[in-house]
Amino acid sequence: MRVNFILLSLLFSSFTFAHKDTGIKLEKGGQLIGLPKEYSPAFFKVKNSTLTIAQNKLVLPECISKYLVKSELSFSSSWYHTRSNLPPYLNIRATSHTKSIKYTFMFNMDTLGLIKAYSLPKNTNVSGVRYSLEPIDLSASCIQSVKGVG
Repeated sequence: MRVNFILLSLLFSSFTFAHKDTGIKLEKGGQLIGLPKEYSPAFFKVKNSTLTIAQNKLVLPECISKYLVKSELSFSSSWYHTRSNLPPYLNIRATSHTKSIKYTFMFNMDTLGLIKAYSLPKNTNVSGVRYSLEPIDLSASCIQSVKGVG
């Protein structure tokens, strides 16, 4: 019986980590493609670091936009997971060309409030991710400026 419990636990654990974000494409004009209708229209304007999702708009403060400058940007999202622990979110990932690091900023898609900000070494394998995530040290005023509207 104990062996069955262990096998069931391992099986459940693998499903827990099976969630994968959906890749979102940034078009030349700034439109974010791949989000459901309730989060449209969606734009990210690189030039002025402005994020728009549906009726919400956020100009990213310099304390965040400085991580995006001269970096390769990619976007991912999840809106189909259980909302009890995490709201629908959009990740903006900036891969620095000058450092071996990726910065990720996770925004609540309902409010545009900042959920998390963390860095990760650029070449980390899956097993190293858990121990490599480092919170980005943002000032209280920076965090307050991206609280969101909700």
